[in-house]
Amino acid sequence: MHLTPFTAPADNQPGGGQNHFCPNCGHPISPDDIFCQNCGYNLQAETTTAGHDTTNSQEQPTRQTATPTRPTRQPRKPMTKAKKIQWWSIGGVVVLLVLFFVWGNQHYSRTATLDREIASIKSGKQLTTTFTSGSSDLKLSKTKLLPVNRYYSEHAKALAALKSELQASGSSNDGNFTYKQTGHHLLFFPKYQISVSPVYPTITTNHTGNVVKLDNRKIATATSDDYTKKLGALVPGEYHLQSSGKIGSHQLTNSGDYHITSNKTYDLELTTVSVTFNTVPASAIYLNGKKIGNADDSGMYSLNNEPWSSDMSAYAQYSSSAGKATTPAIHIQKSDDQTDVDLNYSDMINESDADDFFDNLFTAVENLSDQGDIDDATDDDSDAMADFFANGSNNAEYAQLKQIAEGYYKDDDLNYIEMSTDIKSVKPGPNGTSLVTYTVKYDFTLDDYDHIQTYQYTATLKPANDDNASQSYEISKISASQKINDYHEDSDD
Repeated sequence: MHLTPFTAPADNQPGGGQNHFCPNCGHPISPDDIFCQNCGYNLQAETTTAGHDTTNSQEQPTRQTATPTRPTRQPRKPMTKAKKIQWWSIGGVVVLLVLFFVWGNQHYSRTATLDREIASIKSGKQLTTTFTSGSSDLKLSKTKLLPVNRYYSEHAKALAALKSELQASGSSNDGNFTYKQTGHHLLFFPKYQISVSPVYPTITTNHTGNVVKLDNRKIATATSDDYTKKLGALVPGEYHLQSSGKIGSHQLTNSGDYHITSNKTYDLELTTVSVTFNTVPASAIYLNGKKIGNADDSGMYSLNNEPWSSDMSAYAQYSSSAGKATTPAIHIQKSDDQTDVDLNYSDMINESDADDFFDNLFTAVENLSDQGDIDDATDDDSDAMADFFANGSNNAEYAQLKQIAEGYYKDDDLNYIEMSTDIKSVKPGPNGTSLVTYTVKYDFTLDDYDHIQTYQYTATLKPANDDNASQSYEISKISASQKINDYHEDSDD
């Protein structure tokens, strides 16, 4: 029986060697191939080997080792579950680290930290972490830092200004607070705090035995009638200073709240003052922020034998249906004793100027009623009627008054019209306005008699915005009219 060697080299294949195969991998090859296209085997080396002594080759076959030009691909082993967990864990840690640094850089940034510290000042919480001492003789504690919160919690604009100064330059304008990096958070992130420089104020009082208190805590008893004491290092802020004692038969107290920001001297002398405040009638009078009474019909209020303090101040406040108006606070000096103190409302027109203003206005209105031409609607100084109104001819009150005057001109029954004004009162309005109550007497001359009517109005005046305006004040609105009288007079009267 004859067996065909299907896996024998190409030279041993039946059919006269017409089909050739790679001796290394058995893949079909062309006679012209130098290398096997499947495994890269050197076929030329095989041909050279085949030319050697066939007897020796058959007796002791020599194994030819091929040097492939391309590496054989090894199948990729699947990743084990433990390996997957390990890589996922490493990836999770990397993500957490990235998130940590992103959060830390934002949370501990200079701006974000300052926002939190300003909020802390306002609330009074975490003050000891917000501030650091800028001097070795100032040991900070919550109690020592409360004066900062006490002041800024009541002065929002001042707190906003402090934040702006620290953000822009790193220091407050008075030099008491400095915003700077003082260390690190969690090793990597900057730590910012507000460094506070202490102030060293001095107090004086004028009688032996006077008891001096700081924030209701006794700090000294005067040992002379000219007693001086320098206070220890204080955090700039609001403090309550007080001295008390008996002067003759009177037990007196000099107390007040002071915003202490420098090394100045505060006078806690025990004495009294008596002053007369002059302001708008019916105004409420405030002394050191507390209402003490109301001005009478003449605008006067008397303060008698009031214990004086160096921070004593007074202001007046007037309330109307238009809103509240407040005068600037006036500081009361010891030298003001037995004198008059004026509490004036800013930008309020005085009665004399108001009288001139409305007299001139209705001169222009009268001219328009007689002439009928808007170009003739001027006062004796040639100021146009529109100049008396805010927004000029666009003002609704101006348009209404112009329409009324033109209506008088067109009334054929009227021979002549005369207008006269009288100021009844000038009161302060909100936002620097003035509330002027005035009357206008209209004398309509007809053929047989005069028809006389008097109306009362209240106009809201405000200072003119334009420095080049012909009028210092302008009418923004006028209230509805109120008829005061209405009667006829015979022409012969």
